[in-house]
Amino acid sequence: MESYEQAESHDERMMRLAIAEARAAEVAGEVPVGAIVLAPDGETILGRGQNRVLRDNDPTAHAEIVAMREAGKALANYRLLTQEGKGCTLYVTLEPCAMCASAILHARIANLVYAADDPKAGACGSVLTVMNHPQLNHRAEVCTGVLAEECSRMLSNFFLVRRGKKAVDPDPLDAEDALS
Repeated sequence: MESYEQAESHDERMMRLAIAEARAAEVAGEVPVGAIVLAPDGETILGRGQNRVLRDNDPTAHAEIVAMREAGKALANYRLLTQEGKGCTLYVTLEPCAMCASAILHARIANLVYAADDPKAGACGSVLTVMNHPQLNHRAEVCTGVLAEECSRMLSNFFLVRRGKKAVDPDPLDAEDALS
């Protein structure tokens, strides 16, 4: 039996699925950001997303938006709530920007779990505070830092390679493990 320290949390398992989406985006030449929308049951994946702005020529095709669009279709509702009114959880590898944070609130996401802070465009407190702003009418539980080091390194490596430099750690996290 695994000790508590060795056991991977549910949030870490779900974040690894988001990381697999981010890796797929990277392979396609996109900034490696991935997202998963999980139903309130904690097991059913309603939506998967990866950055698609370049592939789709769509400035709104951020991973979070793509995953929430898919979840909205699965629930047949733009509000990502079950018929009982229970909310979904969004896992994303990078702190949402202002556009995505606003969409998260409009979709009535109950829980947001993100990995790495975004010191350039984060809207959950790093640069702006759109999430849970006191003048807005919806609040989401926010959990940060789940697998943050791995996700930060993946993003840093992407931009280092893009600038013609050597990656710090060529494969900080094996996304294949996320699929098992």
